[in-house]
This record gives sequence, structure tokens and C-alpha cells, in this order.
Amino acid sequence: MVKVEACIRGDAVEETVLFAKAAFQGGADTIELCGSMHLDGLTPPRESIEAARLAFHRPGLIVMVRPRGGDFCYSSYEIAEMRREIEIAAEAKADGVVLGGLTSGGEIDVPQIGPLIELSHSLGLKATFHRAFDAARDVPESLGILIQLGIDRILTSGVPWGESGSALDGVFVLNQLIQQCAGRTEIVIGGSVSPENVPLVLKELQSWKGDLSVHAYSGVMENDKTSERKVRLLVDAVSL
Repeated sequence: MVKVEACIRGDAVEETVLFAKAAFQGGADTIELCGSMHLDGLTPPRESIEAARLAFHRPGLIVMVRPRGGDFCYSSYEIAEMRREIEIAAEAKADGVVLGGLTSGGEIDVPQIGPLIELSHSLGLKATFHRAFDAARDVPESLGILIQLGIDRILTSGVPWGESGSALDGVFVLNQLIQQCAGRTEIVIGGSVSPENVPLVLKELQSWKGDLSVHAYSGVMENDKTSERKVRLLVDAVSL
């Protein structure tokens, strides 16, 4: 079984409610709530998290924890800010958080990210490593490190960060990652995923153990809004 995650904008409460309801009614298993999508997603306001929790009333509310746009190399001050944002997500009754961080050399920043994963788990939150993973210097090595750190989920397109291409272009790498993790963590396939191309992506994958999800933002939108119809089409498409 393949699960569906809809990424939704969460800058304003009214929009958040509208989009979360559309994802819920369309049958999404999870939603990733982000602010500032023009910066590839930052931490949304607390009031948006609370609104999304009321609108998406089943387990599966995942909140982006990212203090700024740009690279994924964070200062100790920014890490402290991320700790507080994780605590806020838990207080607002989220089910998980999305986070990440690399060293200046493109390696997983274990001393900074490890404690954030531990904090998330201590608060009852699942931890997803976002597409900073695709910016890592050595992707297979990074996967092994994240598994050791106890990460629950990893969002990846299989395409290096900053390069053009969709998950369909990254399917060779995605296959390698799925086989390497062998069910020890959940791979969440993102990167221009849509109801039209997801059957092609899934068709190219070898068999896998454990959980697998697909993640879509623009692929489940119509007229710049999360669309219940498009979410439902994606849910149906992963079942083909």
C-alpha cells in the first residue's frame, strides 16, 4: 500500500482550514503544513497549526520546522529556534514534524539534528527529514546515518537539490534508497508528483518492505488552491 501526503500552504488561518479540509476529504493520509512556500517551505504560524488540526481530524498532521530559506546549514541560534518550533507543534497537537540540517560540507549535521529527532520523539512526534537530504554530499551514506539517528521518514525526489527534474527522473536513485533502507524508515517520494505521473514512478520501483508514501504540492492544486478532486485523483492513482 502506498500512502498519499498533500503539502498545503499554512500562512493564513482561513486558507489553512480550506486546504486541510480539501486534503482530508480527498483522502490524503497525511498533510505537510508549510508557510512561505515561495521559499520552499518554512515553519507555519502556531494558529495555522491549530487550525489545521481542527480541519484534518485524523492522525497525519505533519508540520514543517525550517527557520529560514536558503541553505540547510544552521547556526546554534537557529537550532534553538527549531527546538522551540518543535515544542509548539507538539503543543498544537501535530502528529509529526519535518526538519533537516547539513554541515557546510554537505553531511548530515549529527550533533545538531540528532537531538532534534530525540526531542520530537520525546514529545510523541514522528520526525521526517526534508529535502535537505537531496542536497547531501553522499546520499546512501546520509540514509545510513539518518536510520541510525532513528528518523521515521525521509522526503526525497532522487534528484540532487537544485537540479531540474521530477521523481520520475530520480527513480533509479529512489529504488536504491528504498532497497537500502529495507523498511527501517519510510521513504516519502516528492518532486513534482502528480496524479498523472505517479503510476509511472511506482511502476518503475522494485518491491519494498515497510511504508512508502508519495508527496505532492502543485500536483494536487487547482487555481492555486489545494483541490479535493486532485487529492482524490492522486489517492486513486497510487492504487492502480
